[in-house]
This record gives sequence, C-alpha cells and structure tokens, in this order.
Amino acid sequence: MDATASGAWFQGLLPNARADILANLVAGVADMALLVGWNGAITDLRVRPGLDLGLSIEGWTSASIQSHLTPESVPKLERCLTALQRGSEQLPLSELNLLVDKSGPDLPMSFSFHRIEREADVLMLGRDLRPLAEIQQQLVVAQMAMERDYEAQRATETRLRVLMATTPDACLFVNVARREVTDANAAAGHLFKTEPLELKDTALESILRVGQDVDLVEQLVATARQPDGKVSATTVSDGSDIDILPTSFRIPGAHMLLCRVIAKRSAVSDTDTMGERLSGFFASSPDAIVFTAGDGRILSANGSFLDLVEMPQEDSVRNQSLADFLVRGSVDLSVLLANASRSGSLRLFSTKITQASGQGRSVEISVTRLQAGIRSIFALVMRDTSRAAALRTEGVDPSVDLDSIVDLLGKQSLKDIVAQATDVIERMCIGAAVDLTSNNRVAAAEMLGLSRQSLYVKLRKYDLLKRDVD
Repeated sequence: MDATASGAWFQGLLPNARADILANLVAGVADMALLVGWNGAITDLRVRPGLDLGLSIEGWTSASIQSHLTPESVPKLERCLTALQRGSEQLPLSELNLLVDKSGPDLPMSFSFHRIEREADVLMLGRDLRPLAEIQQQLVVAQMAMERDYEAQRATETRLRVLMATTPDACLFVNVARREVTDANAAAGHLFKTEPLELKDTALESILRVGQDVDLVEQLVATARQPDGKVSATTVSDGSDIDILPTSFRIPGAHMLLCRVIAKRSAVSDTDTMGERLSGFFASSPDAIVFTAGDGRILSANGSFLDLVEMPQEDSVRNQSLADFLVRGSVDLSVLLANASRSGSLRLFSTKITQASGQGRSVEISVTRLQAGIRSIFALVMRDTSRAAALRTEGVDPSVDLDSIVDLLGKQSLKDIVAQATDVIERMCIGAAVDLTSNNRVAAAEMLGLSRQSLYVKLRKYDLLKRDVD
C-alpha cells in the first residue's frame, strides 16, 4: 500500500505531520489498523511491518469486515459501532476473532474503537492476542500436569496408608535430622501401647532404648547400609526385647528411615511351638492319620495308620491310592472326598480297612478339607472300632422284629422264612447305601453291585423312594 493512498485517512490527525508518517505511527502502535464505515465496510487498513498474521489481507479494502469475522464476533462489532455512533466516547476493548481459513485456528485480536474527524469513518486499532493465548495455553498445560502430579501423589499416599494399616509388622518413619517419628501404623501403636497419632513427632529415644553410650539414630543409619542388618533394643513402655530393621531413603529436604520393629517373643515361641505340637500329635496319635491329595493319593501317614494296614514303613503306602486300603475301594473314597469337598468336613463314616493279611478291620473315618497353596488336600483321622463292634450287634435295623421271624418256625417252611429274612436284610443294605452316599443313586448302585435300573426297582419295592423324598 503506497503512502499516498493510506495517508488519506491519517491526514490532519497531527498538525503539520505528513500522512505517511502518521500512517507508520499508527501501524507502529497497533498490530493492525482498520478504517471502517458505520456499516462495517473497510475503507483502508495497515498491518505492523514484520508481523505475520497468517492470513492474506488482499481484497479486504471495500469489503465488509463482518465477512472476515467469526460468527460470534459479528454481534460484538456491531454493538461497538452502534455505541460509538450514538456518541459514546470511551469503549472497552473488544476481542474479535478473524477468520484465517477453514483448516487453521482463528486469529484472536483485541480492538479499540476511535471516532475521527470524518464522521463516516471509525478507526479500529487491533493487537494480536496469539502470544497471550500461547501463554494461557502453557498455563493450562502446566495446571493439568500439576493436577496429574497431585492425583499420582494422592494415589501413592492412599496405597501407603492401606499398606501401613494392613501390614502386621510395626513400622515407624523417622526423620534423621529431627530424630523424631513422623508417622506410625496401627501395629506400632499396639506394640508401644499407645495410639499411632500419639507417636507422631515423638523423639525416637523416648520410646526405644539401646545400650548406654550408643546413639540410636546413628546406629540405625549405619545398620541401614548393611544388607539384612538389624539393631536390638527394648521398648520404654514395658521393656520388651525387639529387633529394628531400618531402611534408609531420602525425600526432598530430609533424610528418612523406615524402621520395621519386630518383637522377639512373637517370633520365637508361638509359631515354633505350634508346629512342634502338631508334629508331635501326628506322630504319636493312637488314631490313624492320613493326608491325601485331591485324587486320594496318600501324601503322608502316621505310625498308627501303618499299624492298622500292617505296613512296615511310610514309603510302602506313600503315593498309593487310599482306595487300595478301603474295603469298598473307590466307592468309599469318592463318598469320603466328595462330601468333604462339598461341606469342608465329614464325620464318622463307617467302613472297613483292608489289611495286608487280607483281613478287614472296622473303622470310623473323619475327613477335613485343607487348603495347601492353590490346591486342596484332605486329612483323614481313622479310629479302630473292631473291638466295639465285637461287643454289640451290628447291622440290625431297630425297625426289624427278629422275634417275629423266629416265631415263624413251625408255621411256615424254611424257604419262606429265609425269603422274608432276605427281604429284611436287602432293605437294610439298600437304605444304608443310600444314606452313606447322601442319596447319590449312581454311587449307591455301584456300592451294592447293582445296575442303576435294578436299584430303582428295589427302591420302589421297599417303598424307599418315598422316604428319600421326605
């Protein structure tokens, strides 16, 4: 744009000043200067030299400024022009967005509006807001990064609090410079017989005691440099002997120690004694004890079980199936393990153990399901009942009147009497098999050596289906 053309709308602003000087002055003050009519028609414009607006201003002269503004900026421009035309002398700066192109971002500019001597023209002085927008964007990015850091810090603090609350060891955070406890968990409060909050800001020497002429904090710092190092001390509250396992770390502005405090008496007596007791009970129990895997394979057995099955040593039965020592084999084993798996335990299951000599011995078995890591194992306790069985009459249903069968002698033939006695015994055996298998018809049929169809026929014959339903 030549000085003559642009100087027309700057002429007369300053006395005795050339028009091109005034035009350069206005362009130097503002990033963009526009001369528009009251209807928004652009009479002339000037852009500060060296400024890249990212848009082409060719063809703007004689065009409407509204066509170069975003839709939300047009009403703001019209309000400013209307207010200025009605005589307002001072208007606030108005932010208008210029259209760049369809793909690029809009160009934000802040305009001031000025009436000049010619009443048909308005001078608009604009300042590029992109540097300010970039600063604002940087502030937003920085704020979002801070929010993410705060969220991460809160998440880390929450995990630490949960870990401190659930760990069974007493834990103390100690500030080395201040020689004070900065934080403690619930286990520490229990060990020192106080509330965890009361331990905060407490001098470490006021709750822990070591030998004379020994600096506790310095000893902890030195021990923290050693792998698996620990410091022996006593509690001030009750004089309990403890071990301190320190870990050194740093946070901004402070050297810290994480001290795990372990009571010596809890680490020695309780656990070891319980293990010794259980081991002694297993070895010397008069009842046979067997541990099996989920498939019935024997894992270990005590001496009483070896005596019961007449085996010389544990290696003779290890990894064998327990079904090999049960009189009904896999039928008894499946009933035992299935019921224990379902309810967790089974009491007083009566059966017989097959001995190495081929003899059978009556036993009562109790089963308990145990969890060993990710698998289940079973502990079976067997009590020999053969002596008690010899002293009582077994297998007689209280509902059976044996005297009535004896009374049939002389009244019916032996064949009829035997048939009636057979029906009584058959009914007793079928009822016992159904009870032992918890009404599992397939297992009961296998136990009796019958087909499933034959079992149903006999259940109907002896009216045991109705009893099962009841």
